[in-house]
Order: sequence, then C-alpha cells, then structure tokens
Amino acid sequence: MVAAKGIATKSLLAGALLLQAYSFAPEPHAPSQLPPDSLVRAVTTNNPLLLEHSFAEGVDVNGAAPDGRTALLAATLQGDHQLIERLLHAGANVDLADQSGTTPIMVAAERGDMQLLQKFLSRTKRPDAADASGRAAVHRAFEHGQLEAADVLIALMPAVDVAGPDGRDLVTMACDAERPEIIRAVLQRAPESLQWTSSSRRALTNSLSAGDAELTRLLLSKYAGPPTVEGRSIPLLAHAIAIDDRGLVEALLQAGADPNVVLPAGADKEFLALLGSASVRDYVKGDDGVTPLMIAAGLGKPEYVRALLDAGAQKNRITTRYKMMALYFAARTDQWRAVQMLIGSGTEPEKLRIEISLASQRAAVFKDGTQVFQTAVSTGRPGFSTPAGQYVITDKNRSHKSSIYHVEMPFFMRLNCRDFGLHAGAVPNYPASHGCIRLPSDVAQKFFSEIPVGTVVMIN
Repeated sequence: MVAAKGIATKSLLAGALLLQAYSFAPEPHAPSQLPPDSLVRAVTTNNPLLLEHSFAEGVDVNGAAPDGRTALLAATLQGDHQLIERLLHAGANVDLADQSGTTPIMVAAERGDMQLLQKFLSRTKRPDAADASGRAAVHRAFEHGQLEAADVLIALMPAVDVAGPDGRDLVTMACDAERPEIIRAVLQRAPESLQWTSSSRRALTNSLSAGDAELTRLLLSKYAGPPTVEGRSIPLLAHAIAIDDRGLVEALLQAGADPNVVLPAGADKEFLALLGSASVRDYVKGDDGVTPLMIAAGLGKPEYVRALLDAGAQKNRITTRYKMMALYFAARTDQWRAVQMLIGSGTEPEKLRIEISLASQRAAVFKDGTQVFQTAVSTGRPGFSTPAGQYVITDKNRSHKSSIYHVEMPFFMRLNCRDFGLHAGAVPNYPASHGCIRLPSDVAQKFFSEIPVGTVVMIN
C-alpha cells in the first residue's frame, strides 16, 4: 500500500514538472517581438548578440532598414562570406534592392568578387535589374574595371546595344575597356548594322595592330558600312592605300573589308593632300563612284591592285561623271604591272618587250633578254612629240581609223588606252607622225599578229 502511494506521488510530480516546462516554453511559431529591421541593424552595427537573438527570434531575413537595405546587402557590402552563406541558407532574397536600387549582385560585380557573384547569379531572377540611375550590374562592373565580372554578366543581358545612363552601350564599354576577349563576347551577342564610333574605330585599330584577324572580321561584320577615319568620311581602306600602309591594307582585306567601297562625294582636303597624283586628286574631287582599286591604280601601286583584285574588287566598275575605270587610272601612270593586271594579260618585260628609240627612230623586239628583231619607225614630229615612258599594248584594231585626224591606221595597237599607239604608215628617216609610232606595213602586220596584248613597250 505504501509502495503504491509512493509511485502515485512520483507520477503526479513528473506531470507537474512537465506542465511547468510547457508553460514556460515559447510557442513554436510565435511571432518575433523584435523590430523587422533587427537583423539588418545587427549586421550593419556588427552586433553579434543582436544577430543571434534575431535569428533565434525568427526575424524576417528579408526585413529592410528605412533606406531599403537588407541584411544580405549589408553583409555583401562588408564582404562577410560566412554571414552571407548563413543568410542565403535562411532564405535571403538576392534581388532585393535599397532605395538607390543597389542589389547584392551589383555590389559583388563592382568589387569583382567572383565567388559571391556566381553564388548570387545562381539564385537571381533579375540579373539585368538596373539601379535608380539606370545602371545594371554589368555597367557597374565596367565602371569599376571589373572585366571578369563584366564578361560573366554580358551573357545575361537581353540587349548589348542599349545605351546606359552615361550614353554608352555595352558594345562601347567593351571597346573602351580595350580587352579583346570582352569585345568579342559583346559583339557576338550584338545585332548587325551597328554604327561606327570613336570607341569601335579604336578597337578596330587595336585589333589590326595586334594582328587579331578574328576580332577584326567580327568588327567589320557587325558595323554598318565601311570603317572610316576618325572624324572623317573616308573609308579606312582608301586611307590606308593613300598613306601607303601595306600592312593595314592587307589586314583589312584579309578581315573582309569591302574592296568595292565607294568614296564619298567631295572628299576632304586632308585626304586629297595624301594623294600623290594630281590626276587622281581631280577625279576624287570631281567625280562620284571612285573606289580603292581606282585609287591604287592611279597612284601606281600594283601590289595594292593585286591585293584588291584577289579580294574581289570589280575592275570594270566606272565612275558616274567621267566613266573612268581602274584601267584608265592605271593607264595614266608608268606602272605597266598595274595595267597588265587590269587587262588580265601580259608578261614580264624580260620575257618579251618592244623598245623604241626616239633619237635613232628605231624599234627593237626583245625575247628572254635577247634582241630578235629591229626596224625603222617614225615617231611624233615637233609639236606632236611621242611621249617617252613605259606602256602596255591594251588593245588592237586591224582596221582602225583615227577619230581625231580621220585617217586610216591599219594594224593599230593602242598604248595604255591612250590616243596613240603603233600602226602601219609612212616611215621616212625622221619623226613625221602626230604622236603615234609608225611602222612599215609588213612590220606592222607582223607585230599585230605576233605581239600579244599586254606586251610592254618602252619609249625613250
């Protein structure tokens, strides 16, 4: 009986203690008695007691201070990775911003904290969110020189050609950064037909100087029209030819620059001053439709003529006013190579050439360096002198008639598309023509049948 009574007493005591414990324990989901911004105040003031109390009380992890700052933003500003991890585990929202529109992602981006940035980006729904001034995280990364962060963020932007608050779009920012890999990343996402700017021209110049053909091609493919010289309308390819920059010409053509780009009407004085030929200057100044091939031909630059033709330059294009082709430009020079290239015919003078002596009134044919034939000729009389120089037979006409003197000129072989050439005619022992080189009839016929178009004729 006593034992049973003792057991009952112990049971009552245990029940009382259990009831007392429950009466003092907080309810599992009871609302916190701390202010909503307690957690952010704890982080901002570095108060560990308040921090732990806030976590224990279940304070809203996304509760904001009066300025909109959250605990996560405050911890990010402090660079406290351990606390950031704890806040994220508790459900902190990486997209919440303060009153200035700043988010944790923006802070991580402008500080170049790649560990935090990657962590935040894996949780964000708005990687392109902008602050109150219109700057997204990628803009802030560029502004602070954090190019690695910018490179990551570029791929998350819906558009790269939209201007930011400072008037620059991401393409311009990338070009200003002068980092090829960043420029390449932006351009690969950029639309076509962008407009050239100082920044993109500088990027092109740098890529050309560095021999970065891939980036040069990318720049040329994304921008509308040909690249021009800074502050002017002259295509860069034409400018490179005018200043005789062979490396730049080759780099532009290899990267896909348009060899048929047309110079603008009324070229500026600075460009005209670069052209070493008065004839070329006159056509550039007074005609429309002039191309780089015409300029190269007119300046006597056969290496550029060859490069342009190989790149697809159209040799039969003509100017609007004077109907000039590249061949006609070349024909006004003594560069026989350019003329041969443009007519698509001819051999080296060492293989075959005709030499005409104005003093002795003789002509000779040389093959492989050896004279194989000579004849008497009659060149221009006083007042109609035959011009000395190096020429190319550009066309033949068996029954040509002069449009100037209205006389027959059988077996006519025109030189450099000009108004004179070789033909059959009277050959006294002195200069008697109006400028052409007269040949005995049988010799003229022989030359006409045996000397091909493209042969070099040297008159001296």
